[in-house]
Amino acid sequence: MKTGTIADEGGEKEYTDRVLTGLTLKGKAVTTRRFYGCTFRNCEFTGAEFRFCRFNDCRFESCNLSLVKVTGSSFAGTVFKNSKLTGINWGEAAWSRLKLPAALRFEDCVLTDSSFLGLFLRETVMTKCLAKGADFREADLSLCDLSGTDLSGALFGRTNLAGANLDQARNYAIRPADNNLKDARFSMPEAMALLYCLDIKLV
Repeated sequence: MKTGTIADEGGEKEYTDRVLTGLTLKGKAVTTRRFYGCTFRNCEFTGAEFRFCRFNDCRFESCNLSLVKVTGSSFAGTVFKNSKLTGINWGEAAWSRLKLPAALRFEDCVLTDSSFLGLFLRETVMTKCLAKGADFREADLSLCDLSGTDLSGALFGRTNLAGANLDQARNYAIRPADNNLKDARFSMPEAMALLYCLDIKLV
């Protein structure tokens, strides 16, 4: 590997099957880099910007990506595990017109105040996460796995949750009349929240 970091203009443009550990790029810009099969481990990316980058089959493990900007960047088969991703607007990324499913996978991550507004996220995995205040309005979450995720204050409106798995998900407020819940899976007692959104009186 050449000297310097992935944020240096004179550095490498393409990385394949690399393990990148302990990178500190707080507030830095990473532009037009391509990563294939790379693993980022214990990296600090708070406030950084990934500008027109490509991440294919990559993993982020125990990384801090809070307030990261993903301007024009693409993600395919990318896994985030035990990482912090607060305040990210995923709508700024470059999404395939082919609408490929399962582009992202989140496991035990913090997704607080992140926006997925209007995105195609079919078959996305988001398990055992903290998604407090996340915005899922008008998003396609069909066949997604949201099991075990805390959805306190998360926004749902015209959201497609058909076939989604919300087993052990909690603290959600989803109005059945405003969202597609066909064949979605819920567990008790959390599913009682669906009744509270129907404006009926429980006796």
